[in-house]
Amino acid sequence: MGRLAKILVGIVGIVVLLLVGLTLLLQSGAVSNRVKDLVVPRVSAALGRELTVAGAKLSIFPSPRVALRGAKLAGRPNEPALAEMESLDVGVAFWPLATSLGKDVRVTHIALVKPVLNLVRAKDGTWNYEGLGGEAKTPPPQDPNAQKTKVVVDKATIQDGTVRYIDQQTGADARVALQKIDLDASNVGLGQPLDAKLSAAIASEEKNFEAQVHASKLPESAADLGPGKYPELTGTIALKGLDLAKFRAFFPSKVTRIMTGGRVDADAKLVTQDQKYVVDGGGKLSQVRLRGDPAQGGFKLHATADPASGAAQAKLSDIALKGPGVDLTGTATVDTKPQRVRFAFQGSTLDLAQVMALAPQEQQPEKPKGAPLLTAEQRKEVEALDVQGTVALQKVVRGAFAADDFKADLALDQGAFLIRQGSAKFFGGNVDAAGTRFDLSQALPTWNLKAKLEGVDLGKALAAFSGVAAVTGTTTGALDLNGAGVDWNALKKALTGKGALALKDGALTTADLGSSVLGAVSKGLQAAGKGNLAQKLTDDGKTSLKDLAASFTVEDGALKLAKALSFNAPFGAAQLGGKIGLGGELGLDGTATVSKEALSQVAGGSKIPLPSGLQVPLALGGTLSQPSVSVKADEAVTNLVSGAAKAKAAELQKDVTRRAQDEAKKGVGDILKGFGVGGH
Repeated sequence: MGRLAKILVGIVGIVVLLLVGLTLLLQSGAVSNRVKDLVVPRVSAALGRELTVAGAKLSIFPSPRVALRGAKLAGRPNEPALAEMESLDVGVAFWPLATSLGKDVRVTHIALVKPVLNLVRAKDGTWNYEGLGGEAKTPPPQDPNAQKTKVVVDKATIQDGTVRYIDQQTGADARVALQKIDLDASNVGLGQPLDAKLSAAIASEEKNFEAQVHASKLPESAADLGPGKYPELTGTIALKGLDLAKFRAFFPSKVTRIMTGGRVDADAKLVTQDQKYVVDGGGKLSQVRLRGDPAQGGFKLHATADPASGAAQAKLSDIALKGPGVDLTGTATVDTKPQRVRFAFQGSTLDLAQVMALAPQEQQPEKPKGAPLLTAEQRKEVEALDVQGTVALQKVVRGAFAADDFKADLALDQGAFLIRQGSAKFFGGNVDAAGTRFDLSQALPTWNLKAKLEGVDLGKALAAFSGVAAVTGTTTGALDLNGAGVDWNALKKALTGKGALALKDGALTTADLGSSVLGAVSKGLQAAGKGNLAQKLTDDGKTSLKDLAASFTVEDGALKLAKALSFNAPFGAAQLGGKIGLGGELGLDGTATVSKEALSQVAGGSKIPLPSGLQVPLALGGTLSQPSVSVKADEAVTNLVSGAAKAKAAELQKDVTRRAQDEAKKGVGDILKGFGVGGH
């Protein structure tokens, strides 16, 4: 027993010495350098970008692996590294390594430990990952033992990866798009089938994305990729609880500013059909914030990608969004080659206040005056987009305003939606809004309204807007207005534009201009002893406005009349210049021409000659709902009376002369009679 124990102790001692010796041998750096020389050139050649490492270290326990510390994959000049990681761990098979004393290096697994992928979009719109898979700038040095080296990768993993997004077009700082990326892939190798499972957190602190993919066979090299040679893929994709409020930061600013809170959940299956990758699935929208109240919805997805051409298409059908003030359904199709978007939406209701409320409440940094909203590179990118679609809504509302049967043909024009064709029924008439532009991407949406009105009930429109139908009638005209937002108190101060309107069968319901004008004329005539009491007109406190026409510009919170406002009324006609405030304030002055028929009502008893029309200065102040009328009839009446007096004096003089002549003739006749002449 003692001898056996000594033998066992000797064997153990020999094994320990061998292990210590083997460890010292392997730790000498030869194996680490061999793995480094094996992996680094191959990765550089495969990706067409130089891979560098800061150092390499072999660890035997618990399993042999070489850690390539500080690994970096080169980016483009003046850009951060495309990828950098804490460590690129390369696992090797122990027994081949041990029995060959470090000469037979068989790679069993590769692990990317805490990799960071920097996605950079340059000012010219190109991405830093474009061109991957091409030839390396400098061919890697040839390993003289390359043909003798056996490279077998049973497993590849990514541990706690991160994807950062850097947009040099907008100057935005680097933002984390994906994090907590974990990947497990087996049978990793050129010419081998692949099974992979991926999980990540998309714009979230918690994981919300999972995907499983199976590839029938990977290509032998990037050069082998081509029509008919792409691997067949199958798998599943699941997205749970994507927060739109956080995810919008990774879209272009012209799109994201109109996005707000909400969640997206989606599931899809991946298959290969006719050498194209096909994704079929659907999803739902929940808690989409509209004015603080949640809206719900959903969609179906059918997407195809042709790896040979790089073209892809995504079709969204059965799109639905329903919530307070919003009830929409529709379809949308997105193509990548050429870049094109087509959509068609329809619904029963759309509240514009809800749409405007989609803009986030945080303040956007102000640009210098005159600075463009988009950079030159962004404008080129946006102009390259081909976005067109139609909208058909039974009702569009904004507060008390309502339009029915709204139909529009829309297109994206330099970052704003252009209404190429648009019509609606509006307060009993029709509105044609072709040419109108809406830029909803701004925190305060800007717009240019071009509208042709026909047969619109102005009284109903004013009542809906201000609560008072100060002016009634049917209006026809055209408007070209520019504004921002929908808050009237702020909007009316900055609204600009021009317009022209004509009013048929109209009336000013808040003032009887005829009574004011004729009353002033009557008082003047009475003071001169030439008039009667003014008779009450038949308008019952209002003024009929016939054949009213106006053209104006809009600035400084008012409609400034381009030429005098003209209309006919029961007392005659009027022409007024000045302005009408967008809040209803009146600043009009001009003349009222009192007709001969109206003058006869107040001056008929005096039997003075009446002109065909008497011009009286007239001014309107106050507001449309409570106007103040100023009539200065004194001078006009004075001229009328003095003119009549002169005419009467001339008539009296003629009468005296005529009578004197008659008397003279009579006297001569008597004399002649005395002489017996002329009588019988």
